[in-house]
Amino acid sequence: MHSLGQPSETAKEWFTYAERDFLTAEHLAKTLYPIPIEIVCYHCQQSAEKFLKGFIADLNKPLQKTHDLRLLVSECAMIKSEFKSLEQECARLAPYGVQARYPFAIDIQEEDMRLALSDANEIMQFVMTLFK
Repeated sequence: MHSLGQPSETAKEWFTYAERDFLTAEHLAKTLYPIPIEIVCYHCQQSAEKFLKGFIADLNKPLQKTHDLRLLVSECAMIKSEFKSLEQECARLAPYGVQARYPFAIDIQEEDMRLALSDANEIMQFVMTLFK
């Protein structure tokens, strides 16, 4: 996988927000008890969404107004096929974008949260590696 060089200012802004979401998720998981599992998972989804949108924005492509990570990773994979390796992570995180924000909408366990943190980290590392 070859480097894309320095990200555009627009992409950098997306990545800054994406990283904040990820750091917030980690912080909440480590410091609050009981752990707000749904909120951690929501921030993991948001982080992944913003990293994918940042990649798309870096290429000056129009951004879809969607929270669907499956759609976003598919769009990224049309540009760079290596993104297909993130399809499973995106599929697992996708429900947390909307459903996790409302009571009783989705049953999330601590094990799911740990996987969400891992998935979000994987997406972050993958995208940031493209720009090194």
